[in-house]
Amino acid sequence: MKELIFVYHAKSGLWNGVLDSIHKWTSPDTYPCHLCAITYGTVSMKGRWKKYIQSLPFPVIFYHLDDLPKELPTVEYPCAYLRNQNDAELFIHKRELVSCQDVEDLISLVNKKLKHPIE
Repeated sequence: MKELIFVYHAKSGLWNGVLDSIHKWTSPDTYPCHLCAITYGTVSMKGRWKKYIQSLPFPVIFYHLDDLPKELPTVEYPCAYLRNQNDAELFIHKRELVSCQDVEDLISLVNKKLKHPIE
């Protein structure tokens, strides 16, 4: 079974989420997780992104740096992997993700890499 795995450049947990929200709001230029910055509002996932990932024909999984499975290759974060059964390969590199200005750009990038459009 195919899975799309996104990795935030952030730690998990409520307290870390609060600190991340404050950081994004007060100093967005220094916030390290571009994936969080474009897919989340102040407290929750943006509706357009949520609707899109729910429309994909396979599971989409999200990890933080502190809950990342050890079997995934170490790369620069944030990023995304595509996993087929137990084999995971880098799907979206940090530099590609950082080039996305908003959710629509990220959706276009994922669609392009999947080689088929999904609304």
